Amino acid sequence: MNKYTVSIIGTGIMGSGMARNLASAGYAPKLYARNPDKIRELEALGCEIHANPAEAARNADLVVLCLTEDSILKKEVLDSKLLEGNPRILLDCGTTSLPMTQILSEECSARKIRFYDCPMTGSKNAARDGQILFMIGATEKETEDLWFFLDVCGKDTVYCGGIGSGQKAKLALNMIQAGIFQVYMEGFSLAQNSGVSPDILKNILLQSAAKSGIAEFKFPFVFSGNYETHFSLKNMRKDVYHAMELAQTHTTSLPLCKNLPAIYDSGMGAGYAEKDFCSLNEVTAKIRPPR
Repeated sequence: MNKYTVSIIGTGIMGSGMARNLASAGYAPKLYARNPDKIRELEALGCEIHANPAEAARNADLVVLCLTEDSILKKEVLDSKLLEGNPRILLDCGTTSLPMTQILSEECSARKIRFYDCPMTGSKNAARDGQILFMIGATEKETEDLWFFLDVCGKDTVYCGGIGSGQKAKLALNMIQAGIFQVYMEGFSLAQNSGVSPDILKNILLQSAAKSGIAEFKFPFVFSGNYETHFSLKNMRKDVYHAMELAQTHTTSLPLCKNLPAIYDSGMGAGYAEKDFCSLNEVTAKIRPPR
């Protein structure tokens, strides 16, 4: 058995992938999920499932937060009294607003708990395969004792600076990804409405300088009409809104991306909140799979 006690609070798409990799490496993580029945199979790997977050985190060396929204963080971390259970390090791997990151940092500091914002990027496949990219608001030296977790669950860690810098980098990243995807959808709409098949444009894009990781990963789902959730539309919408707030705070002009919130609102209104964000195809390009 490895020497570190690890807890994961929020064992959904990304958290469950982390739990599997940690269990395979011998860490027997303690888990909390709002719906524990969805993760019962992890018990067979040696994971412990707990009824509440405070119980799962009690006396843990490392508590990893994989929660999606500020309101959920408040409920599952602050309101649950999780911090009173004497965890040593708290690592927020969700994408969180800067005000909430500051609150968590201050609450942890008052209890002499080390806190780092450490948002991640990668699909559920990356979580499953231990190929997450972490962006941590810290320096490499001050987090040397976290390498065991970062190495087991990730392919690389980018050290972004002080507290909050990981979240700032992640918000910029997700705004860019949302913007790139929207540009593709508008390009397909232009081609389709002017008489050029989206399949033809797709073939061109994938052989041109306009090719990207977003294109290679998302196009097969868009063109097959499969919106299996790798990163939900509602979560991308949340991150886009946080990015707009960050831009306003730092007086940053975003002439292209400023319309993303309204576009994601339209996706929510059309009922695609829980689907992958590439389901925006249904309210933008409307590419249809072959019958």
